[in-house]
Amino acid sequence: MSSDCVGRKGAETMRRKFVSVCFLWVVFFAVFVSGCASLMWMGEKPRVDIVNIIPTEMRLMEQTFMMELRIQNPTETDLVINGLFFDLEINGQPFARGVSNQSFKVERLSTKIVKMEAYTGLTSILRQLSELRKGNYDTGFRYRLKGGLYSGSPSIRIPFDETGEFK
Repeated sequence: MSSDCVGRKGAETMRRKFVSVCFLWVVFFAVFVSGCASLMWMGEKPRVDIVNIIPTEMRLMEQTFMMELRIQNPTETDLVINGLFFDLEINGQPFARGVSNQSFKVERLSTKIVKMEAYTGLTSILRQLSELRKGNYDTGFRYRLKGGLYSGSPSIRIPFDETGEFK
C-alpha cells in the first residue's frame, strides 16, 4: 500500500470524526436550548395585585406586614404555585420585600387571594413618613409590585410586574 493511499484513508477518517463531533455538538445544543425553553413561561402571565396590607409587628429596625395578594389566572389551565417572591415600591421608592414557599392552586380563569408576610426596614418607613409630611400622599400613592411565581416541576419562574394606586 502506498503512503498516498494511507494518507487519504487517514484524512477521510479524520473528516468523518470531525463531522460526527460537529453533529453531536449540534444535537447537544438543540437539546440544551429546548430544555431551557421549557423552563420559561410561555402562556399568558398571571396578574398579581395588592388587596390589603396589615401591620403585624413593629420593631425598631424592622416592621412586618401581612399582605393579601390577588393572583388572577387568565389561562385555560390550572396554575399550581409552589412559591413566590416580590419587591414592593411606593411612589418609586423601595418599601418592602416578601418570599413564601406556600403551595396553592389558582384554577383556570379564576382568582385566589393569598396571605404572606412582607418586611421593611426603618429607613423605608422613615422615607415614606417624610413624603407623607411633605403632602405627597394627599391624593393617594402609586405602588409597583415586582417579583415572580414558581410553578410546576421542575419549577418554572413566572415573572410579574404590576402597578396600581391607593387613594
